[in-house]
Amino acid sequence: MFDAMDVLARRRRSLLLAVVQNFIATAEPVGSLHLASKYSLGVRAASIRSMMAELEAEGFLHQPHTSAGRVPTDKAFRFYVDSIIPNQRNIGFRERTQIEFHYSERPRDLAEVMRDTSRLLALLTGQAAVVVAPRLESVVLERVNFVRVRPSQVLAIFVAQAGSIQSRLIEAEQDYGQDELDRMASYLNECINGQTLEGARRRIEQALREERARYDHIARAALTLGDAVISRPSPTEVYVEGNAQALEQPEFSDVNKLKDLLRALEDKTALLNLLERSLNGPGLMVSIGSENVDARLNDLSVVAAVYASGSAALGSVAVVGPVRMDYGRVIPLVDYTARTLSRVLEP
Repeated sequence: MFDAMDVLARRRRSLLLAVVQNFIATAEPVGSLHLASKYSLGVRAASIRSMMAELEAEGFLHQPHTSAGRVPTDKAFRFYVDSIIPNQRNIGFRERTQIEFHYSERPRDLAEVMRDTSRLLALLTGQAAVVVAPRLESVVLERVNFVRVRPSQVLAIFVAQAGSIQSRLIEAEQDYGQDELDRMASYLNECINGQTLEGARRRIEQALREERARYDHIARAALTLGDAVISRPSPTEVYVEGNAQALEQPEFSDVNKLKDLLRALEDKTALLNLLERSLNGPGLMVSIGSENVDARLNDLSVVAAVYASGSAALGSVAVVGPVRMDYGRVIPLVDYTARTLSRVLEP
């Protein structure tokens, strides 16, 4: 965003970081006398006051009232986050052990893994936590099973190589017996094993073009049924936990800010749009207040990290809270949780 060393002299940089850290800890405007007594800045309160006025003129601080101390702006929080991220990728032994233990007994159901991950992050950070589950299209599959539910209605059950299970209910072109469905699944698994749905789609389309598929009733039916399943995009599942913890933050005593938070967590649209964009960016994303395109998130910050299988991004985990978030604690927790989840979902 900007060259920090050009914008701020070393002493002013230290002062700004001190203001942000103090505001994160207290949620109260920060005064020059307090800074002079608490931090070794090497200057008197009068000089601190002068530097704070300069920082305010540059858009890093603002003064809620004439007689009050100053409060960091979104620009100041961005400077703070960019300053600490290089040194904030490791977490303490206790928290690392807690995360590792949480995943030590891995459930096979993907929804349960995602839901438990959001609960874990909410517990560790004291903020609202959001987990975007992987789309079925991005998961490497091991096999598919077909189950006849009722006439012309089939439940397709996908088993991923990582052990998770997802299902889709589809309408078949005609009614099939369970024996026929089992034979179709056996044929289709030759196309699916070790592929994502996109890869399986290409194999199925190729097989449908081949002459041999036209003369084999079961093969043709299997490919047609498989194409019907694969051609329908799956909705993105979003898991949110920790609303109660988030409401304890002093910022949300403001009714309007509280409504914005609740709307964002309940609607999920703004968060989902932001987090899906993060899948195309670096592994860790911090979006602060006014940096969020959606106005519903303008008083909130989002710390998100991508989890992946190999080089393929699957989804993201995130913490949503006030701009006055304890980034030094939240960033490494989100980052380590995402990396651990990536290992859990490896085939």
